[in-house]
Amino acid sequence: MRRVGLMWAAVALLAWALPRPASGQAADQRGEYGVTLAISGEEARAESVFVTMLSHTRGDARALNNLGNLRLLRGETGVALAFYDRALKGDSLDPGIHLNRATALMMLGDQQRSQQAFAVGVKLAGGLEPAQALLGLPPESQQPAEKAAKKTAIDPDQLRAMLKKAAASVPKDSLRIMDSSVSTGAAGTHKSAWRSAGARASDGSDTPLILYWKR
Repeated sequence: MRRVGLMWAAVALLAWALPRPASGQAADQRGEYGVTLAISGEEARAESVFVTMLSHTRGDARALNNLGNLRLLRGETGVALAFYDRALKGDSLDPGIHLNRATALMMLGDQQRSQQAFAVGVKLAGGLEPAQALLGLPPESQQPAEKAAKKTAIDPDQLRAMLKKAAASVPKDSLRIMDSSVSTGAAGTHKSAWRSAGARASDGSDTPLILYWKR
């Protein structure tokens, strides 16, 4: 807990010291740029971009979610979870943040809370396939018969199994209702474009792709 507290103090100090963006459009462009840097393996530069976004909007769910991803990539899973929790305070209807949080809980070995978070993410996404797409996981039918070994800190097969289990626990009628309301923004202000990253990290790792990056 002390480590997480020090982390928040450091982020707050950096956000206060950095120049504020001129407009919301500038912040949007900064967010896209930060994601591009992150999936290209330039984590330090990406972190600086996301912290700058927080200097404009302290509770920016995009910046908080993406900072969580960077911490997860560094193996700081507990700190990543704290970022995801903060991000959900700013955008509780974003299924991708719930799925990232579920992934962090899975990596921490908290199966019960992880499964609950996966179920919420799948429900908000509108089903199994949209949830897989958010995390950069193609439908199982599109998987090659023989998969080459890939460097990743997150086991995609375990992730897929958790998503399937979560989908089975959510009523189908509920999925259809949530898919309609979330995609139109009717249930709140969440109107995120659900896009997964389209390139592999520069070090050859697939891990940044098995995460939801909020733009």
